[in-house]
Amino acid sequence: MNRGIYVQKNSPHYWWRYYDKFDVQKKRKSHNTKIEITKVDLERIKNRQDGEKIKLQGTPELWRKIKMYKQSLADRNFERSNNTRLVHELLLSEGFAEFKKVRTVPGSKTEIKKKTLINYEIAVNHMMKACGDKKIYKYTAEKDFVALLYYFDGIRIPRKQFDKKTGEEVLVEKKMSTNSKSIYTRSLRALWNYFCEKNYAARNIIEPVEPEDIDPDPIPLDEMFTIIKYFEANEEYPHHHWLVYFLLLTGCRPSSAMVQLKEDVDLKQKVIRIQNVKTGKRKLRKVYQFPLYKELQTLLQKMDLKEGDTGRLFHQYKLNDVNYTYPLSFWERGMKILRLAKKIRDYYTLKQIRSTTASFLINVLQMKIYTVKKLLDHADLKITDKHYLKLNLKNVRIEMDNITIDDFLPDPNEFD
Repeated sequence: MNRGIYVQKNSPHYWWRYYDKFDVQKKRKSHNTKIEITKVDLERIKNRQDGEKIKLQGTPELWRKIKMYKQSLADRNFERSNNTRLVHELLLSEGFAEFKKVRTVPGSKTEIKKKTLINYEIAVNHMMKACGDKKIYKYTAEKDFVALLYYFDGIRIPRKQFDKKTGEEVLVEKKMSTNSKSIYTRSLRALWNYFCEKNYAARNIIEPVEPEDIDPDPIPLDEMFTIIKYFEANEEYPHHHWLVYFLLLTGCRPSSAMVQLKEDVDLKQKVIRIQNVKTGKRKLRKVYQFPLYKELQTLLQKMDLKEGDTGRLFHQYKLNDVNYTYPLSFWERGMKILRLAKKIRDYYTLKQIRSTTASFLINVLQMKIYTVKKLLDHADLKITDKHYLKLNLKNVRIEMDNITIDDFLPDPNEFD
């Protein structure tokens, strides 16, 4: 049989035969791999001649598992012979510590951002709370991953939110969102890929949860105007207005605005180089260009930006590269004041300004979707298309307002 693999009568699985030199009673042993025999191998077994030895093809998963079995057996034999412990039997916490060390080397291609690392840490903590801190190879999809999903379903997370009636900040408990489950399971999936590469696990037991396909939620333009005017009226802190208006005029992410450099604004060529903090490294395009049009140039003049200036454009805010919006609490305070005064109908986030810009460019300026995709550095045209479809419902409604029941009657001349 091929590499110790064989089949047993009345068993639907592949079996592995191996030699255990430490077991005096029974040195030759067999182990059920729990991997089902393929149709190709079943056909070979069925058609073989009496006494004929056949070479089983197996599956990639089977050979990875056998490789792990052999490595584990060799390691165990080495440990017993030398009274020592090998790295392949790492606990999850130990394996994750190694992963962090490897993936946080500055400048390496596989370096992960601090914010992403926090997601990994949260995911691993959830895994250990749900299943315990065990040796990596002992975790299974059938038991441990299922336990993790049940654990996610039972979590209640305290969150601050504004009461829409009173405007007061209250603490409520909410279930973990589907998108949070997606982030944590994708982090664990990547971690287990590393474990498989290092032969700490035979297969990846994590199946990522699909994220919710949430439609973009742009701020209504009349309320966006109200918000801009509110911050503009605050002469004591003009940089609040500058930042909000810059986000609206460029549609860039708050993280990109926070790291925007004055030297990346070319006043002569009328172009701004904007850093893509979120996905720039992954897409191998850290910077994209945006036109310096009149209204944007007027804003920069108010900010007293001159050719040759250097440093951060919005230096008034401290930079927090784990949470870029953390120093921007002025926005939440403004939303609370405007909502209590009934100047706006809902509470909005800074991130919604990006959707507002996209919908304005497409639906008001009638700009082509592909142009907007390039301007806002969207990863996929589908992202831009969402803004168009959502806002066009209003246009469709206007066109459909003239429909009456008579329009559904068949034309009497149709069948003449």
